[in-house]
Amino acid sequence: MGYKKMEQTLKSRNRSCKERVSSHFKSRMDDIRKLFNAEENYIEELGYLNEYGLCIDFVEAGTFKDQREDFYRYQLSWGGPSEEFRIYKNGDVEFWLLDWFDGACVDVSGDDAYIIKEIVSWNFPEVLNFGNRFY
Repeated sequence: MGYKKMEQTLKSRNRSCKERVSSHFKSRMDDIRKLFNAEENYIEELGYLNEYGLCIDFVEAGTFKDQREDFYRYQLSWGGPSEEFRIYKNGDVEFWLLDWFDGACVDVSGDDAYIIKEIVSWNFPEVLNFGNRFY
């Protein structure tokens, strides 16, 4: 890696999650939208939608410090940084960027929230009934 490229990478890593979360969300959601709408949910450069990410699971309240409520998680990456979507029982959907004692989220709404709920419903069908919102 050239010096200039390494310098840019280090600058990016030194930015807070709050400064980076929007660009991470946009990039991930662009991929997911393409896969969701593709024939057989497959695109050669991205693979299959059902293989995009690490897991879909249920996280009970109290699993993490200061976590007061349950959520369903679509975890895309883990480590530094981690990226995940969270679906709450009230219907809210959030995208989280977590990186070594730092974290930030953006709200997910409209068609994007519908797509994330649909993907998570493959494992947990009940998420389609959460909230009173129409997408």
